[in-house]
Amino acid sequence: MTLTTPPRDTPDVSVLIAAYRAAAVLPVAVQAALASVGVRVEVIVVDDASNDATLAVVQRLAEQDARVRVASLAQNGGPSAARNRALAMARGAWVAVLDADDRMKPDRLARMIALGEARSGAVDVVLGNLEQVDGQGRSLGPFLPPDRVPDGLTAAAFIRGNMRPAGGQSLGYLKPVIRRDFLQQHGIAYDSTLRNGEDYHLILSCLLAGGTCQVDPVPGYLYTRAAGSVSHRIDLDHLAALIGAEDGVLATLSDHPDLAALVTQRRRGLVALLTTETVLRALKAGRVAQAMSALTAHPAAATMVLRQAIEGGVRRLRQVTP
Repeated sequence: MTLTTPPRDTPDVSVLIAAYRAAAVLPVAVQAALASVGVRVEVIVVDDASNDATLAVVQRLAEQDARVRVASLAQNGGPSAARNRALAMARGAWVAVLDADDRMKPDRLARMIALGEARSGAVDVVLGNLEQVDGQGRSLGPFLPPDRVPDGLTAAAFIRGNMRPAGGQSLGYLKPVIRRDFLQQHGIAYDSTLRNGEDYHLILSCLLAGGTCQVDPVPGYLYTRAAGSVSHRIDLDHLAALIGAEDGVLATLSDHPDLAALVTQRRRGLVALLTTETVLRALKAGRVAQAMSALTAHPAAATMVLRQAIEGGVRRLRQVTP
């Protein structure tokens, strides 16, 4: 098969895609990355031991365009493991993250890299605003109003931006473009114990290592907002892993009490969320003793439990009320 694009020795940016059971959506994500203008791209797709046709799909895409590179994991390791494999393969001066069911606008990467290179002194991380879309690709509006996007972020500001109130937005959702040599210099990679929240911890690691961060207010990343309630999407083991990751961060902050206090506050919120989910699921299953035991161990979660229970009752009432 004739290659449509000659291989490039030095891409400007490597787009990393972790793919698990993504055969149906992956071609759209890959083509969106390849359509980037103003930069030379390579797209590295790592199949996370999918049990569908994901690997065959991406191999076919690689046959059609030399900018697509493929790897696969022998065992499912989650997005962090797949992205770490892609990081090890990357050749670009910058690396960007794209989820397999998302897309990006053609000018996004060039604009973000230009932002990172235009500032005086090196900018190591550029975070991009999101445009939320539904499963049919219809816009649901920007993730953050562009006029409310911070120009730059310190570690403290980033942690605060990830302790969202109810209905708020966490800055950890913003998708990064990062200088690859900065990651290599500081030995920074994804925490392979995490299956969600992994981008937040990668960015925080960069900031704690002294990295500088700018934010692009333009919503150039098309983030697919999945349907379904939050409780259906939360995995208790994943929450426990996030709490463990917070403990790991705290262990490095003995000389930074202000940051440690912020991380401790965020950790308390995660513990409250884990307790709430544990209590509500136990009650739903009729395991009252288990629910009371969890709530007794973490009484601070009582308010969240009550709020979630009321919201659930309101949703059910709406479903049965004409």
